[in-house]
Amino acid sequence: MSQSLRIIFLILFLFHLSHCSYLGLSNDNAPKAENGVLNLTKLDWNSHRITDLSGEWKFYWKQVISQNRNQSESHNKNRFILKSSPSVWNGLDFFGEKIESHGFATYELRVLLPPEIENVALSIPDEGTAYNLYANGQLIASAGTFGLTKETSSAKYNPQIASLPNSNILDLTLHVSNFQNRWGGYWYPIRIGKLEDILKENQRKNGVSLTVCISAAIMAVYNLLFFLFRRKDPTPLLFSIHCALIFIRALTTGERFGHQLFPNLSWEILNRLEYISVYLSAPVLYAFLYRFSPNLFWEKYGSYLTFPIYVSSLSVLILPNQWYTLTLFPTQVYCFLTVIPCWAILLIYGITKNYEGVWILFIGYIGVMFCTINDIILTDSVNNSVYLIPYGQIFLIASHSILISRRFSTSLNKSENLSHQMKTLVSSTRDIMSSSSFASATQTALEILSKNIRKNQELFIYLPEQNSSNWKQYSIDTENDLRVTEVSGFLSHDTIDVNLSSLSTPSILNDRLLLPVQSNQTNFVVLDLPIQGFLNLDSEMDWVQGIAYALALSIQNLLREDRDKLAVIGELSAEIAHDIGHHVMLIQKILRNMNQSEKEVSDISISQANKETEALANLSLDILEFSKKRIILDLKSVDIGEYFKGVREDLDLFFEGTGIRLTFEIFADGSVKLDPLRIRRLVLNIAKNAADALGKNGNFSVRIEKESETLYIVFKDDGPGLSDDLKKAFYGFLIQTKKPQGTGLGLSIVRKIAVAHGGEVLLDSSPGQGSRITILLPC
Repeated sequence: MSQSLRIIFLILFLFHLSHCSYLGLSNDNAPKAENGVLNLTKLDWNSHRITDLSGEWKFYWKQVISQNRNQSESHNKNRFILKSSPSVWNGLDFFGEKIESHGFATYELRVLLPPEIENVALSIPDEGTAYNLYANGQLIASAGTFGLTKETSSAKYNPQIASLPNSNILDLTLHVSNFQNRWGGYWYPIRIGKLEDILKENQRKNGVSLTVCISAAIMAVYNLLFFLFRRKDPTPLLFSIHCALIFIRALTTGERFGHQLFPNLSWEILNRLEYISVYLSAPVLYAFLYRFSPNLFWEKYGSYLTFPIYVSSLSVLILPNQWYTLTLFPTQVYCFLTVIPCWAILLIYGITKNYEGVWILFIGYIGVMFCTINDIILTDSVNNSVYLIPYGQIFLIASHSILISRRFSTSLNKSENLSHQMKTLVSSTRDIMSSSSFASATQTALEILSKNIRKNQELFIYLPEQNSSNWKQYSIDTENDLRVTEVSGFLSHDTIDVNLSSLSTPSILNDRLLLPVQSNQTNFVVLDLPIQGFLNLDSEMDWVQGIAYALALSIQNLLREDRDKLAVIGELSAEIAHDIGHHVMLIQKILRNMNQSEKEVSDISISQANKETEALANLSLDILEFSKKRIILDLKSVDIGEYFKGVREDLDLFFEGTGIRLTFEIFADGSVKLDPLRIRRLVLNIAKNAADALGKNGNFSVRIEKESETLYIVFKDDGPGLSDDLKKAFYGFLIQTKKPQGTGLGLSIVRKIAVAHGGEVLLDSSPGQGSRITILLPC
């Protein structure tokens, strides 16, 4: 906050210096014209470098006076009055004639200069609304087309600098015509000074106007793009529109860059843009302010308060100049009496409510209101100050940019904090979900939550007992040891009783927060937390709820696992009998072969029978490891060719007499580290499932390949393929087949064995298109 304040005060200080230096160029003690003569011979040109040509000018209404008086055609054309200028001619009494808006006139002024002054120039602002300026009979500047009728004249704004002849006496003649605007005449003071000083002042004014244009354009585009990428919040769009209006106003006022950049665009269009940019700035700004200082009053009545401003804006679009310019003064008065004081009060209200960034808005609001009031007073010719609105616009853009930057920075900090909380929530959820019992899951949750509370505060978690109306209260002591106490289903504090079973929403019990988690209309978990430490931000509350849901989910999983284990125990009985059966079948085949074969063959058969006996022992170990969800490997380095030749012999024997054609190819050499019995069981399990799927006819192939540091065992069959549900279940270690023999323990063990080796199983199968199973093992 202090850094933002320093930036704003620095901007204010720089504006103050620029404004003071600008004002110093035009002092109220400077000479004024009297009787059409401005005597500057005694002027201190060191302190008054640039002086306004103000005071009593000779004013000739509806007369074109040249400096050669012999060209006058009648004595009426020489009639003049002394008019205090600069000012509009509207309402002026000229020999009994009340001057209205449209017409033409001549202004004359004689300027006396000291003899030592050279290189004198004039800075000529807008005049109303077309003019020719002569110095000693020489045309030195013009804007628009000066004419005596509406058809022969055209309006144009063209601020410019004109050099003066080197003479101690300057006779200035200004011809002004106005047939387009409501106000006509010598509007703003022409300033005289040395050319170098005039150029410096002009550069300063152009620099300010250019700064406004560039900063407003950049902020308008930037905030528009920001809104397009994130349309949820309209604040950037409102600020973009307001900056666009500031940009239009900067182009059509001050140095009139818009009139110079678009010379072919009609004066009427640019003048309407000037008005519309002023009018629409108010409601857009107020809509922007409301996003930071919301309140019920403006929500109900804001649209009614801004409605007259919209009416004035509409009049600028559809009515002619003579009519829509009439809305300027009433709109100014209306804003002074309603909108401006209302928003000052509402911003102060926002400050008292500690709304984020409202104090920055208030400072910017005060700055731009001061500049606006100054310019309104200047427009109404009450004083002879300078226009401050460019400074106010820069200040407004700077203050609002600081506000939006601060808001985005705060949002980013909140996002980072939320991201950190989400990361901790993920890790906390993982720790809770990996617990093996109710007590360990609850203790982990308590330890995580205790990091957000003070040491003297306590946390409690209540879990219902199974098949009982009682609950268990869990807490941890200072040594993080778990304490478990049986309690009833009611919490009492003073005269308040809370039924844990019927608690459905988060509730506050004095300074404690009770947070229930329900499942099937029954409370699973109730967290009893101190309010302090958990209710500062919505994200903290969300984090606590996440921990609560993780604990409830962990408990549900533990209950489900208990039920699943009971189911698996019953189903494994049939599966064990089935898996033992195919090994017994192989042993029986071997025994038959031994009775029918010679001694050499019998030795091979005995070796094969020994393998099957080892497989039966390994099967019992697999069953035990399946129940424990882990496999302990006996890794050995084996020769790839020799080992898989033995596996091929096993498969030859397995498929003997089944009608299934076996293809076994080895395209790898070298060695690999694996558990020989487990991999043999893996192969036999896949072969067994393929045989069940193929029936008495089909093809089954095995291909052994090695690439880099990975061994590939590829199994293919042309059976009916696997369903999508079965493939999903395969990667979850929960295989269920439609076989009557069991639940498919064999396929589940396949992936368990591969994963235990640090490998993986890739399944490529579709119904009716066979199956391809690829085992990846690290070498």
